[in-house]
This record gives sequence, C-alpha cells and structure tokens, in this order.
Amino acid sequence: MAIKAHAKTNCLTEIMINPGAEKWIEDVNLKGPLAGIPVSLKDSINVGGFDVSVGYSGKVGQPVPQDGTIVKILKDAGAVPYVKTNLPISLLSFESNNDLWGRTTNPHNSKYSPGGSTGGESALLAYGGGRIGVGSDVAGSVRVPAHFSGIYSLRCSTGRWPKMGNVTSMPGQEGVPSVFSPMTRTLPDLVYFTKSILGMRLWEYDHSVHPIQWREDTYNATKEQKKLKIGVMESD
Repeated sequence: MAIKAHAKTNCLTEIMINPGAEKWIEDVNLKGPLAGIPVSLKDSINVGGFDVSVGYSGKVGQPVPQDGTIVKILKDAGAVPYVKTNLPISLLSFESNNDLWGRTTNPHNSKYSPGGSTGGESALLAYGGGRIGVGSDVAGSVRVPAHFSGIYSLRCSTGRWPKMGNVTSMPGQEGVPSVFSPMTRTLPDLVYFTKSILGMRLWEYDHSVHPIQWREDTYNATKEQKKLKIGVMESD
C-alpha cells in the first residue's frame, strides 16, 4: 500500500529495502510494545545506511553511518522502519515540495496539498500506506498536515521526544525548538504509539528529554472531563 500511496501522491523519498535493512526483521524485539509494527519516518530522521537529503541535491549519495536516537528507540521497542517521506526544503512550509523529490499531493484531491512540512507522512497515512509515522513540528508541521489530510497528530511539548542524531535545515535554531512527534491514521493508534514511546525511558537515550513517563492517571482524568479548556494567545 505504501507503493500505491507513492504512485498517487509522490509521498516517499526512501523505500528501505536493502540487505542491511532486511536484517532488521531478524532482530525484531518481539517483546517490545511495538513488536513488528511498521513505522514511517520523515526524511529528516537519520536511518543508518540511507541518505538524509532533506530535499537538497547536494546531500544525495551520502548515507549516514548510524541510526538517529528516534530510530534506535523504535527498533528497541520492536518497530520496523520501512519508508521515509517527503518534505519541503527548509522544513518551513505548509506544503511538501522540493526540486529533488518533487511535489507531494493530497490523496483525497491531487489539486491540493497534504500540508507541511511533514506532508509526505500525512499523505502516506491518509491513503492507507501505513498506520503510524514520526514527523517534526516547529510551528505546525505535524498539526497542519493532519488537518489537511484527515489524520491524527500530537505536537509534543519541548523535551518530551528525543531529537539527537537527526538533520535540520536550521542547525542552532533554538528560539522555537522543533519537536519530533507522532502521526497516525486513528486516535487509538495515536494514544497507543505515544504511550509506548514514552514508556521507553527516553531520557536514557537523549539527555535533552525530560524524565517523565506516560501518566495514565492524567490521561484518564482528561478523558473524563466533559469540557476541555483551550487557551488562545492572540499575540506574543
């Protein structure tokens, strides 16, 4: 289905099939919370043996030597990364287009954008080419694609997910930090994926992550609320 999604929307940058990647299946942690579950990744996430082009032709043919922190955690949890997905150059756009991989379109209507900057993920998941993916967000880069494409995402708070060992178009930009975050086809998938990842003691992989696990009591209390309070900041 991922191949069909790509044929319709041009959502993929890597299909991770090679002798090294095929060995991942042999080493799957069958006792992990994500055992055997395929997970798609935004192109900016490092996967050992594959390029991290971020849409730049100058970065082609330069496979990274090792996995980034997120991929290490996913594999330890039993997940199987299988594709990487398109994005815009600079990662600061609400569409996903670059001169290297071209434009990704919305699976519901090819005349529209799937959003950005994690638009390849939203197009893939909305089409049905996967159930769970990982994107990143500074100012809407997982939220906007979820809205445009009709999937689910959660923009995690800064320091909640690891970010070491990945690529950005703006190294050193810490004014509004980017946060890697989950994207899924359904709300139950979003809850399960987030809970599973936060249960992996992420701060032991990346010192920048806050030592806070999934809080089931807080989650249950929020579900029981009949009215949610939403804050709006009109100006910063």
